[in-house]
Amino acid sequence: MTEPCVNCRTPVDSRYCRNCGQKRLEPEDRRFGHLFGEFMHSLFDLDGRIWRSLVALLFRPGRLSLDYNEGRRARWVAPVALFFAVNVLYFLSPLHGDYAMQFDKQVPGRIAAAAAEPGTDTRGYTWSGQVHSPFTAAWVDRKAAELDPDGHGDGYRKLRERYDARADDVSKALVILHLPFVALALALLFVDRRYYYAEHFVVTLHYFAFSLIMVSALVHVDGVLRRHSPWFDATVPMSALDWAARILYALYAVLMLRRAYRTGWPRAIVSGAALIAAMIAVNLYIYRPVQFVATLWAATHAT
Repeated sequence: MTEPCVNCRTPVDSRYCRNCGQKRLEPEDRRFGHLFGEFMHSLFDLDGRIWRSLVALLFRPGRLSLDYNEGRRARWVAPVALFFAVNVLYFLSPLHGDYAMQFDKQVPGRIAAAAAEPGTDTRGYTWSGQVHSPFTAAWVDRKAAELDPDGHGDGYRKLRERYDARADDVSKALVILHLPFVALALALLFVDRRYYYAEHFVVTLHYFAFSLIMVSALVHVDGVLRRHSPWFDATVPMSALDWAARILYALYAVLMLRRAYRTGWPRAIVSGAALIAAMIAVNLYIYRPVQFVATLWAATHAT
């Protein structure tokens, strides 16, 4: 029996529309089993591109960027799609390190001490804060005073609790702030290649996709080891996680740039170091101030 295609209205007398290729809608297609089957198909199929792309991203640094920028794109998931797919995993993971800036890491030591839980030893709270602290500390003082109208001395603690409750979500949303600036750094490092800015942005997308996968994996592994290995929890400091991530980022950067830009080892090493330096600068001077202001605003304007 001929029926109009529900997608393009072309008459359909077989299982698939000859015009747009859509399958004719059957009663079983409207059941939950079909919905789940479609999900599993997209997860494990996509012509194998999603898994092939992830394997290349993790174990063949720079291959995705090189192939995409030289026009070999059919085998791989598009850079933006891959980056946002990785972000789904990242949003489900706990944060740690340079991206997850809690209240006491963003403010001067005197404010962190005032916000600490009663009984905390605050004698070592002498740090000066972040680069934005000279401009934001007075704002923090005012907001803490607003939360302590009766003068009980708990305004800073209340502010810290509100801030930390929102910091992870805001941090995850703002990680993308790094991308345009790091891509600009790559454009300057490889200006002689005469690539378009978008091509440097592709390399940046792949690099940050890797870094988000790694930080998520490291946090989960660290959490499992600390829960199930008393020796690990007692002997390995939390800072070891940050250093492990930084070493991996640096090694990956060198390998990625060597392949993506078809350059030799000396330039790849120098450029990799410059890339890490650019990431640190963006993190300190752009990401952290914006993350702090956005989180503090959200914390103090919550209904």
